[in-house]
Amino acid sequence: MNLTPQLLDLLLEASNFSRRQFIQEYGPPPLVYIPRLPSALQPIFGLVYVLIFILALVGNTTVLILLCRRKALQSPSTFFICSLALSDLLISIFCMPATLLQHFFTNWLAGDFLCKLIPFLQVTAIATSILTMTCIAVERFKGILYPLKLQSGYSPCHAMKMLGHMVFIIPSGSAEQLFPFLPVAVWLIALAVAGPMWYAHKVEVKYDFLYDVHYTCCQEVWPHPKQRQTYTTVLSVLVFLVPMLIMAVLYGRIMAELWGKHRVHDVMFQALPGSEIKKITRKRRHAVKMMATVVLLFAVCWAPFQLVSLLSDYGMLNLNSDHEFMVFSTVQILGFSNSVCNPLVYAALNNNFKKDLVGLLRRGRGKGWCPPRQLRRKVRVGVSANEPPCLRKCAERDTNRGARQWSRVAWEAEPTTSRTFPQSHLFRVATKKTSSPLLLSVTDPLPVSTSRS
Repeated sequence: MNLTPQLLDLLLEASNFSRRQFIQEYGPPPLVYIPRLPSALQPIFGLVYVLIFILALVGNTTVLILLCRRKALQSPSTFFICSLALSDLLISIFCMPATLLQHFFTNWLAGDFLCKLIPFLQVTAIATSILTMTCIAVERFKGILYPLKLQSGYSPCHAMKMLGHMVFIIPSGSAEQLFPFLPVAVWLIALAVAGPMWYAHKVEVKYDFLYDVHYTCCQEVWPHPKQRQTYTTVLSVLVFLVPMLIMAVLYGRIMAELWGKHRVHDVMFQALPGSEIKKITRKRRHAVKMMATVVLLFAVCWAPFQLVSLLSDYGMLNLNSDHEFMVFSTVQILGFSNSVCNPLVYAALNNNFKKDLVGLLRRGRGKGWCPPRQLRRKVRVGVSANEPPCLRKCAERDTNRGARQWSRVAWEAEPTTSRTFPQSHLFRVATKKTSSPLLLSVTDPLPVSTSRS
């Protein structure tokens, strides 16, 4: 039987009870359900939220500061790592405090704008993170398995172009025309993916006429349940599952290349001493391990939330309201904990990050830290393609076809003294129209003076 205000008035009149007496006598449940954490778990959740918030805020802010101080944004990987840190900061600053307040208060206190903004930013941050990690996997894959196809210089725009081609948003032919918009491509895609969350979330006031109480709630309201199911399915499959599978395939190929017996870069750098090749391989393995760990932790933290959301929208959880809210709260805080993982992984697996962090902490204490003597001298090895004079006549025509002459740093050597060696030619490439070869050579390591601000 559905209790209506008219029926309640009839019951109160027939039983000669007041509203309070009727509630005390029969103990009916509230007509409006407001999910709450059990009182015993509220302090635990509150402590965990505060701890995650502080660690995520400090850790990701430190990552941004260190990368900006080093002026490392010319590399696509470091640019994408900055994007990861920024998305984690969005979750820690906006999503965590609002979610924590929902666990302690029965009413939504943040207003209609934040009701729409917070879930919108959460989906934006998740989509940005996974697209960014996919771009890093693509960049690692191309740099290790196809090193000769790398351009002479990297920039944020070049990194965004990779993303645009990967998600089929920016066609290859029109990439140059859209060049000014490429730096924000990843965030625009994430904002578009999260757009329906802004539309669906609304503040509603519900009245419990039995207990005579008004509740202000922030809820996800769709015109039809099928629309919510469709959006959740698209979000889970296209923005989570498919990128995860792509990254699994790419990192599998990369690991087979770096840990296999027949490696592309061994053939490329066969003219180098064996110790130099081992250093290059070791550094590449280290970088791949770090990013694979970041991807794995992201999957572990956010996969339960995606699964529970799917099961809930399709009515397959088979739990009562209290238990369902408890499950949602647990998987959500597990997802939020991923904002802490990335800085910890960088600190544990990246030596440059450790050194910069120690230097930043010592500067904060006013000790005027400067790098040790063995770290002041850096060497780099350059790879250049030199065309013979007979090919220079065709330079303009080749440029129009997309070919270019380039020279770039192939890798940064270890910060130790290295033996000098003469310029070595890796291999010779002869074109079809001329017998003159195109030489790919390795130059002698040159000291590069560095200064720390």
